[in-house]
Amino acid sequence: MNFKKIILLFMVYIMFAGGLDSWTGTANAYTPFEYRQNDYLVNILEDGDGQNRVFKFETPNKITASNTKLRLFINAREIEPEEYTVDYTNYAITINKAPDPGAELSIKYLIIPTFEWEEGISGGSYIGNALSYGDNSTRVFKLTTKYVINSSKKVVLKIDGNQVPNSEFTFNHENYTITILAKRRAPRADEAIYFYFPETSIAGTQSSSGGTIEEPISGGTTEQPASGGTTVSPPSGETGESPVSGGAGSTGTEEEPEFQLLGGESYPGSITLNKNYTLTVKITIQAKQPAYTSYLMVKNASGEVVRRIRIKAGSTSTYSLKKIGLPSGGYYVYLKTNNQSGGLAASLPIFVPINNEAKQIKVFISGYMQAYAQAPVNTNGNVLVPFRSIFESLGAKVEWDSATQTVTATKEGKTIVLTIGSNIAYVNGVAITLSAAPQLINGTTMVPVRFVSEALGGLVEWNVAANSVVVFQSEPIIPTTVESEKEAESEANSSSPILTKISKGITAPTDIVFVIDVTGSMGGVIDYIKETVKSFVDSVPAGSNFAIVAYRDINYVDQNKNLEFYSFTNNKNALKTNLDQLKAAGGGDEPESGLDAIHMAMSKLSGKTNAKRIIFITDASVHDKGTAPAKSGFTLKQVIAELKTNKVVLDAIAPKSGSAYKQIIQLVNSNKGKLYDIDDASTLLLNK
Repeated sequence: MNFKKIILLFMVYIMFAGGLDSWTGTANAYTPFEYRQNDYLVNILEDGDGQNRVFKFETPNKITASNTKLRLFINAREIEPEEYTVDYTNYAITINKAPDPGAELSIKYLIIPTFEWEEGISGGSYIGNALSYGDNSTRVFKLTTKYVINSSKKVVLKIDGNQVPNSEFTFNHENYTITILAKRRAPRADEAIYFYFPETSIAGTQSSSGGTIEEPISGGTTEQPASGGTTVSPPSGETGESPVSGGAGSTGTEEEPEFQLLGGESYPGSITLNKNYTLTVKITIQAKQPAYTSYLMVKNASGEVVRRIRIKAGSTSTYSLKKIGLPSGGYYVYLKTNNQSGGLAASLPIFVPINNEAKQIKVFISGYMQAYAQAPVNTNGNVLVPFRSIFESLGAKVEWDSATQTVTATKEGKTIVLTIGSNIAYVNGVAITLSAAPQLINGTTMVPVRFVSEALGGLVEWNVAANSVVVFQSEPIIPTTVESEKEAESEANSSSPILTKISKGITAPTDIVFVIDVTGSMGGVIDYIKETVKSFVDSVPAGSNFAIVAYRDINYVDQNKNLEFYSFTNNKNALKTNLDQLKAAGGGDEPESGLDAIHMAMSKLSGKTNAKRIIFITDASVHDKGTAPAKSGFTLKQVIAELKTNKVVLDAIAPKSGSAYKQIIQLVNSNKGKLYDIDDASTLLLNK
């Protein structure tokens, strides 16, 4: 039974079970098969019949070629743009080749301000609305909607996927404004802002003349203006996602629970920087759910991810900063928890200075470690640094008068004067007594870093563990979104033990496809592969080529493509670049579309003259058509037979226990491959 038939049967059941009241409000608002996935709206089209090439779609949003871009999917695989055309005037898509009978079609388009959709939240049916983008200062946002709203109760605000506490914003339903209160920072430009109001608060719709159109009486269906057809919508709380299959003949459905964790100060976890150069990490039991995955995230001063360490929720762990293996420098650490469908909550980042030369004092300004020709010195508990370097790094203009041995610095109307050997300094003419006088050391004028920094408005701390001075002129803004998690270029020379073992079994030129699960729980493992893949390329025989198939869950239309192929290359830098594009996010139920991805890899290997190999990397089981027909196009037995027929060796980095192991070991054994424990795939292990 296909996706839409299951949904329709479920809705009929809801109607006869007494859910008609909640049904009616939903039916008035939207086409039955449009729902939100991350920052996109997904619209389900009619199935293919083998002949029809023109497919119309309905949407309450005004889509044009300039305001958003439509993407077409057939059986959840994205179709190349040159294979179809979009008529934005008549809301129709013409496909060059008619889809096969029964093929499931969908479109996806990016949400922009004023777009609206229906979404189930905490068991209720809501209308979601995209507000205008933030700019780091705006706190009042105007709601633009076609609906007349008669209540300010039970509204919900989400910023970058994190639900904002009701105490931090207000909604005025009379003038349609949302105000973010001063206790919370203003939204930044890179954050999506979604506002939700319950369908029960809708009094009607705005007419073109500005009047109100009353909602129809409960029980009827509503004409959709886009096409004029009669449509129905999912029941209250249903978002249109594919129900979880319980095996052949299953008729039950399971709605994915709402992501409940709050971010920022409300995040259910903490990080403590200890004096013995360790981090103590605690995530409460609140984040311990089967669908949740938690990490300790480490970013460098430039905001690039350098470590992603998986954390067990409901427990406390302590990590040695030395064993994490970071070079000296400034880092930001935070905790994050996400689920497979894109829900994300993160703690507030804290700054951690790393000084691997403990006997040498280091200075960090705005997160960056400073490099001085004359090293800082400690004079009776006061750290002195070269005057020109410290002033210029704080944005001040500086002058040196050799005749009077005087340093003068100016910044934003403030003037500071210091004299070598004198413990009296002047700030805008006011005398200040210093605890340490400026000195001439090895021909360099040295000034007290605390006084200089605080005089220019900075906040100064002494970090005992790192033997370092930390200066911030303003509170750092460190984004914690998935989109902000760009990995830093690795300088590591160490090689992955797993990839090294695999390479030893490759004795002839081989075409290799990395088939990688990129759902939300795979971030750390993907980092592990990225870290040392160049060493792997160097270690296999010349003439080998490398490609990537990235996959998630074929039945869930996520932020990125569900099956994505990166072409063969023999250039290790090109392969690393392709790997760097992989972002761990989204997913669906625990099994993923591994069989479909392996099948794609074998189709790309078809016709190759080199030996053929797949390196399959996942932490989850795979959907099997034999037990879940709506979830996969292939059975485990079919893929095993295909591996044997095409003489493809499959090595796997995967769990060594549970349901995933029982499936994957059969794939590995099909042609004398090997299985490596995914628990051994960690960037942390590379530095022990």
